[in-house]
Amino acid sequence: MDNPKRVLLIQLKRAGDVIGTTPVLPALRRALPQARIDFLVDKLFAPLLENNPFVNDIRIYDRTNLWATWRTLRAASYDWIFDFQSSPRSILAGLFSGARRRAGYRLPFWGMFFNHSIRRPGNDVSATEGKMKLVRSLLWPVDAPGERQIFLTDSERKWATDYMREKNGDQRAIGLVPTHRRQSRRWTAESFAALARLFLSQGHPVWLMWGPGEEAYVSAIQRQVPESRMIPPTSLRQLASLLEKCQVVIANDNGPMHVATAVGTPTVTIYGPTEPASWNPGGSRHRVIQATGLSCLGCNLNACPFGHECMTWVKPERVFQEAQNLAFGSAVGTR
Repeated sequence: MDNPKRVLLIQLKRAGDVIGTTPVLPALRRALPQARIDFLVDKLFAPLLENNPFVNDIRIYDRTNLWATWRTLRAASYDWIFDFQSSPRSILAGLFSGARRRAGYRLPFWGMFFNHSIRRPGNDVSATEGKMKLVRSLLWPVDAPGERQIFLTDSERKWATDYMREKNGDQRAIGLVPTHRRQSRRWTAESFAALARLFLSQGHPVWLMWGPGEEAYVSAIQRQVPESRMIPPTSLRQLASLLEKCQVVIANDNGPMHVATAVGTPTVTIYGPTEPASWNPGGSRHRVIQATGLSCLGCNLNACPFGHECMTWVKPERVFQEAQNLAFGSAVGTR
C-alpha cells in the first residue's frame, strides 16, 4: 500500500479526547515525514492544537454550516482519514471528503461507511493506545506515542506568571477543579471546600478553576472558603497557562485535568463512574483516587441509581495526603 501524501485526523470533541490524541501526532509524523497531516476538530477545542508542530492545519468542524465544512475537506483531497471520533457526524465528514482510505472503529450501521475498521478498544485500554491501535492497523511500523502536549507561547506563559505573581507573590498555587458537566462524576462541593481548608491551613494558596457555565457552582464553594481565590474568566489557552503554573492540580475526571497533564503539571484525580485506565496518563506524576470496597466503580453511568458512594466515600484527608506527597515529595522537582 502506497503511503499517503495527505492525512486527516478526526477528533471533534471533547477536551480529554483531543488531548488524548496529541501523543499520536509525533508518532504519525515520524512514520510519514513527507505527508501533510491535518486535524478536524470542533471550534471550541481547536485552541488545544494551536502551535502544535506536528499538525499542518487545524480544520474547524462548523456545525452551523456543514456544507462549507464538507466542501473544504473535499477540496483538500485527502488520501487517508483516521476517524478517532467514529460518530455519525465524523463519518459523514469523512465520506464527503472523498478520501480513498477511511479508517475508524466499528459501530452499527454507520460503520459500513468506513472501508477499514477495527473494534473499539475497551475501558481497560487508554484512550491514546486505542487511537494508536487504529493507526497501526493501517500503518506499520509506527513508533510508540509521545506525551500529551499543549504548546503554549512565551506570551501566554508570561501572562500567567504575571497574574499569579500579582496575587500570590512567588508562591505557586494549589489548583482545584471541582466541576464536571455530569453530576455523577463530581466529587462533592463540600469535599472540595474541606480540601481547600486543609491546604490553606498549611499556608498554601488555593485557586478554584472554572470555565463557561461553571461560575455559580464554583462561587458557592469559594463562599464556603473565602480565603481561596477564583480565577478570572479565561480562554482555554489562558486556563492552560494558569494550570501550568500550579504546584499540583486536584480535579474530577474533567477537561481541565487533561489540560493540566498536557502542560506538565502533576495531578490528583478523583474517579468514580469513569475508568482510570482509559483516561489517566499514569506515571508517578499523575495519581488516581478511588473509593474502595465498591463493585460498581467504573460503571460509566451518568446518573447514580444508589447513593453516589463512589464519590462520597472519598475523604478530603486522603486526597490531601496524596496531593501533599505528590507536590512536595521527592517525586516532583521544580519547573
